[in-house]
Amino acid sequence: MRSTHIDNSLGEGVYFPLQSYPGFIRRSLAMLIDGTIVMFLGTGIWALLSLLFYAMEFTRSPEVFFFVIWLATTWAYMTLLKRSWLRTIGYRLAGLQIVDANGSRPSLTRMTLRLLMWVFGPFNFFFDMVWLGADSERQTLRDCYCGTYVVRTAAQPEGIAPLHLTRYFAAGLAPSYPRVVRPASVAERPAPMPPIAE
Repeated sequence: MRSTHIDNSLGEGVYFPLQSYPGFIRRSLAMLIDGTIVMFLGTGIWALLSLLFYAMEFTRSPEVFFFVIWLATTWAYMTLLKRSWLRTIGYRLAGLQIVDANGSRPSLTRMTLRLLMWVFGPFNFFFDMVWLGADSERQTLRDCYCGTYVVRTAAQPEGIAPLHLTRYFAAGLAPSYPRVVRPASVAERPAPMPPIAE
């Protein structure tokens, strides 16, 4: 008698229908809109601080205050707002939301790590976009390592499956991260072995 063992040591997570994962154009549109908004926020903060320093007749330049306020505003926009039900403007216009492996809102720690990986690496926009086109769940490398999934706004989980450590070998890299492994469809399952004649 043969028993089948399913490894649940990493826990379980939800998976979505494949059409729920946005493609390259929709993801790029959301990034472009949010990036433009962050730049406009920086311009507005700089203009307000410059006027304030001029009106108060300060002799110092507002660079330090500008960077502190702009970084705090960017962090709040790209983490607090993006993970909330409001979402960022780019995500709302592109019809996207971000969830974790349980289909819930990602933690603030995950979102902060995701933002830091965007700013400091080790991945850049080019790697993210290339990986997005090749990934089975259409996720960037940042999403894979942070355990986040970008899906369409109305997406509903299709089921629950175990988390397995996924390994890839490409372009001299060997990324490895936990991934919800969706069960194979009936059409994808191998045919049963014929009985051995005695």
